[in-house]
Amino acid sequence: MISLIIPTVSKTKEYTQNILNNIRKIYPNENEVEVIIEENDNVDLGTNYNNAVAKASSEKIILLHNDMIIKPGFIETMDKHISKNRITTYTRIEPPIFNDVYPGKILLDCGYDLNSFNEEKFNQFNIEEDLVDGGSQLFFGCYKEEYIKLDTTTFSPPQMWCSDDDLHLRYKLAGFEHKVSSAHVYHFVSKTSRATNNYQAIEQQSNINFVKKWGFRSSIHNVVYKKSIIIHNSNSQLEQALKPWFNEGQDIIVEVNGYNFTQEDFGIIQQLNDIIKENGEIGSFELGNLKITINSMDEYQNNLIKV
Repeated sequence: MISLIIPTVSKTKEYTQNILNNIRKIYPNENEVEVIIEENDNVDLGTNYNNAVAKASSEKIILLHNDMIIKPGFIETMDKHISKNRITTYTRIEPPIFNDVYPGKILLDCGYDLNSFNEEKFNQFNIEEDLVDGGSQLFFGCYKEEYIKLDTTTFSPPQMWCSDDDLHLRYKLAGFEHKVSSAHVYHFVSKTSRATNNYQAIEQQSNINFVKKWGFRSSIHNVVYKKSIIIHNSNSQLEQALKPWFNEGQDIIVEVNGYNFTQEDFGIIQQLNDIIKENGEIGSFELGNLKITINSMDEYQNNLIKV
């Protein structure tokens, strides 16, 4: 048996009912395919996922969104591709709402909502490559016991979109491989996650929470340092913008005069962990308008993996 995990909110009941009907039409045997729907408007998406996973009775789980449609063969293919120490992302077929593409996402307009969905066009689409490198976001399957070891409760809500980035980063640091399966769904895009009126504020805060934890938003090396900043001639706006990027550590000290601070300096701060990893050594140096003092190059990223 395999368990399908579906978080939802009360505003999108028609999508929830649709995916449930869709699953049961293809997989009517509840002893072979378990469906767990978690609806709680008072918690974030990651918490809904965690609560649902805890109820799963299968050793393998697949995380879905309610605004999706699967087709015959989806579960069989995912079941084949899920293995220990691997995060197996299924492929999403999406209308061109957000035009970025990468392994695990393909743009194909089969409709923007349930009323405009072109089932025949979707069913005729196939993916030839069976399993490729890549994968991101909360669209994957894995072993339940491995998900529980690295769940999405590592920083306070609202986490929303950043919870998937956080989860995949911790799996990567823990040595899991990431693969994209040819199993695919149609995804109407954000009918659940953006159903709340204040989703933009939640998205902004989730990015801040991620930076507070890791000290970067995106990185090549994914290293975490203990670092702090001293702002001479500071102001509250500048302090608020720079504070999330530092954790009051004393291994690395950054000094800057607020009068001279530029957008280029902020870009350096955003990439500082990678800069230090590639070129840093004990001592002081200047970069832009920043004075950077490295007292230690100890790394702490493994402390942020929950196991």
